[in-house]
Amino acid sequence: MTRLERLLILTLAIGCVALLSGVVAQEGNATNQTANQTANQTTGVNVTITSPEEGASIPAGNVTVEVNLTNFTLVEPTGQPNAPGEGHLHYYLDAPIPTNASAPAIPETGGYVISTNLSYTWENVTPGEHNLSVQVVHNDHTPLIPLVYDMVNVTVGGNATGNVTGTAGNATGNATVVGLSAQNIAFNVSTITVPAGANVTVNFDNEDSGVPHNFAVYTDSSASQNIFKGEIITGPATTAYNFTAPADPGTYFFRCDVHPEQMTGDFVVE
Repeated sequence: MTRLERLLILTLAIGCVALLSGVVAQEGNATNQTANQTANQTTGVNVTITSPEEGASIPAGNVTVEVNLTNFTLVEPTGQPNAPGEGHLHYYLDAPIPTNASAPAIPETGGYVISTNLSYTWENVTPGEHNLSVQVVHNDHTPLIPLVYDMVNVTVGGNATGNVTGTAGNATGNATVVGLSAQNIAFNVSTITVPAGANVTVNFDNEDSGVPHNFAVYTDSSASQNIFKGEIITGPATTAYNFTAPADPGTYFFRCDVHPEQMTGDFVVE
């Protein structure tokens, strides 16, 4: 065999090895992509609002939404990586269903709460037409893809008996959503204004990594009597606080209980 023939054989061998390596790499990438898609999607999950029913007429007051959930495990949102078949629920009041798969399912309008329970009670729902909905989300609050949700439209203020807890009537609150964040041991706003008696949802984003914060409302700056005290969360993390604003207009006080001197503000009720 001549030297030229040996060089040709060696060149062909190197080319075959490179081609085979490329095929293996492509197959590996395809496998990883499929695995990632599986991790971000959960098949067979279904959520259904069992009460109240679509078109129900129910008294004003506290309205409880009950749901049935299949093929899914409810766990506390701890900031851990998403895992197939587990997460939590987002309940909405008069809010559009979030659809962005890469962002937390937080609506821009309407009420919103995070829950690991198969029911949630909206307090002081005012008379009128309302939309109640629930959505299944991952540990990081992003929605399942394809979307898994259910909704019903109800009339509040009717005489029919519905799935309602608490005392009906005399509800003065409106669903009010407030955005609040914490960064560098400071709130992003110093004043929060809500209607008197409102059903308030505070979408809280703690952006301080490794630092605990919360949101709490008090009658005044002495913080001797609390109106609402939110759970402390360690950043980076998000949560939703839901409570009823005072019925009496006035200027109240809010703070982070972990940093009561640096993180404070006025909670104005109109």
